[in-house]
Amino acid sequence: MTQETVTKLLRRTLAAYPQHSGKLSTSQIKDMQDVWLEMLSDLPDELLVAAVRNHLERSEWLPSIAEIRASAVSIVRQASPANQSAIDAWGEVKAAILRIGSYGVPTFDNPITAKIVQRMGWRVICLDDGPEGVLRAQFERYYNGEITRAEDRAAQSPAVAAFIGSMSADRFLPAPNRVDDITAQIVGRLSSPERE
Repeated sequence: MTQETVTKLLRRTLAAYPQHSGKLSTSQIKDMQDVWLEMLSDLPDELLVAAVRNHLERSEWLPSIAEIRASAVSIVRQASPANQSAIDAWGEVKAAILRIGSYGVPTFDNPITAKIVQRMGWRVICLDDGPEGVLRAQFERYYNGEITRAEDRAAQSPAVAAFIGSMSADRFLPAPNRVDDITAQIVGRLSSPERE
């Protein structure tokens, strides 16, 4: 994203909401521009323009960063092969079973369908002899979870994602020997004669 794009978009956005923009000082508008540059820097210019336009067409309020990012996620999902319900994705899997069989190698346009099929195992899916509803429900649960994770990642700024990646769980969880100590204390209390 370029500064020129942000400046132009912000100017258009403020013009679209004169009832709000008239209340902002020059320094507030400059601060808004700085926040947009910082918080939306990972979005390509074309996507940012489309996301802001999408917001302007649907809302009577100035967009927040979260609303712009949500709009971008919505646009990406609509343009993606992953813009498919879990039941439709399962229908593609069933069609591939009939077309390819258990010894073939399926391909799917939807990368999330491909990921779930790989996780569950193509032969396992093809050769499952249980009720279809059970396997379908498992596929749908995995599929919907993966869609949610993908959308969460897309809605998250690179700075937050980098921070999460830099964190180590041991900074927030007790060390293993500490957990063992706590477990021993609990077991000791439960088996103590005073409890009887």
